[in-house]
Amino acid sequence: MAYNVPKLKEFSPAALDKAVEKLLSALDTESAAVANGKEYKAFRDRWLARKDGILTQINELWLKAAPKDAKREVGQRVNLIKGRSEQTVKVVEDRLVAEVSNALDGSDTVGSVDISLPGIRRTIGAEHPIIRTMNEIITVFRNLGYSVAEGPVIETDYYNFEALNFPSNHPARDTQDTLFLANQESKPPRERLLLRTHTSPVQIRTMEKLKPPLRILIPGKVHRNDPPSPSPAPRCLSPASSAAEAENVGLTPAAPANRPDGSKFSAAAWSTPTCSSS
Repeated sequence: MAYNVPKLKEFSPAALDKAVEKLLSALDTESAAVANGKEYKAFRDRWLARKDGILTQINELWLKAAPKDAKREVGQRVNLIKGRSEQTVKVVEDRLVAEVSNALDGSDTVGSVDISLPGIRRTIGAEHPIIRTMNEIITVFRNLGYSVAEGPVIETDYYNFEALNFPSNHPARDTQDTLFLANQESKPPRERLLLRTHTSPVQIRTMEKLKPPLRILIPGKVHRNDPPSPSPAPRCLSPASSAAEAENVGLTPAAPANRPDGSKFSAAAWSTPTCSSS
């Protein structure tokens, strides 16, 4: 049965000692029964809470209710109970902390925690819609047997136009459509640098290194020189172009073409634009 602070009818030293002995016995019994943090909090609040803790009740029911000639005797015993209660609560806290420490040190205590295990990584932010879409496209083409190829965003005129059979008077070569790097006038036209306008230059670079058959997907950013406009204009695109080169391959029948080394091949290429405004 839980201990309740009684009202004292007699304030003689013998009666006070008997009441104190009964209270301290209840304190020891309850402290020994505390087994976890939740029970410790309840035990601490039951004895030390300022509003309705047992120490507060003792002040109200014993000290304030004592006759004037007995207040000194009661006050001494109340101070004794207060010190003993605070000390017992601290002992219980230290005991629980030691038990947890032993568990973390690798003891055989049931429910021990291995602090060497990796923690749970919290996801920060969210994947951008363009990146998510690009990853989905890459997954689809990889399942079809394509490999991912990448190339430089700053390209030469040769790979961006000449190797793709753009004639010298093609409108795309004009600075109105293409972003050229500054101070390129002294270089030969085919060596001038620009921001690539499509990912097709990577097809040429791949064909120079690998022999057919090959299937490649080329994700990446491309840049176009659009005129200023009050409405958002797509100036930086994120296309995903693909190319397949082998015998008798194509979306429609096509005549064999020449590789950079002069050999014949059949090829098919298409693009899936994913546009972002800037």
